[in-house]
Amino acid sequence: TNPSACCTAPATPAPAAAPVPAATPTPAAPAEKAKLKFVKADSEETAGEDGKGANAVDGDANTFWHTQWQDASPPCPHEIILELTPPAAIKGFTYLPRQDDSDHGEIKDYEFYVSNDGADFGQPVAKGAFAAGKELKTVTLIEPQTCRFIKLKALSEINGEAWSSDRKSTRLNSSHLGI
Repeated sequence: TNPSACCTAPATPAPAAAPVPAATPTPAAPAEKAKLKFVKADSEETAGEDGKGANAVDGDANTFWHTQWQDASPPCPHEIILELTPPAAIKGFTYLPRQDDSDHGEIKDYEFYVSNDGADFGQPVAKGAFAAGKELKTVTLIEPQTCRFIKLKALSEINGEAWSSDRKSTRLNSSHLGI
């Protein structure tokens, strides 16, 4: 297996988010679109490639978040936390796997969480398994959720490897994570 072709993994831990008061967020007005901001990931590859977590929401389809693979390959689960600014009511999310020739790090089994304070994510609001393939995956929530933070947890990788990658998830940016 060529580790440089894999997906997400930790290289340099992201700084911890500052504590946020646990107030119920006010959702964005209909005309106001929430923006996604990277908060942290459990693992990033920053030595062997530019696989930092912020790539998941940078709007560039040529970048992706990738977990560490150089010097160590921490096993799944892997997770990424994003902040919605301003807080918003979401109906689902999208996940676009990396679009290069590799399928390493493509998320298979996942859980999706929401939070108002960035600390208490409770139970997942969605969980399932993505089919293999490069196409955009869409998950619709049973009930819309108003939140300030979202977390995508990759429970397994499509090939059973340790890595995870995200071309962009939570769709506000094309070909990334999107809401």
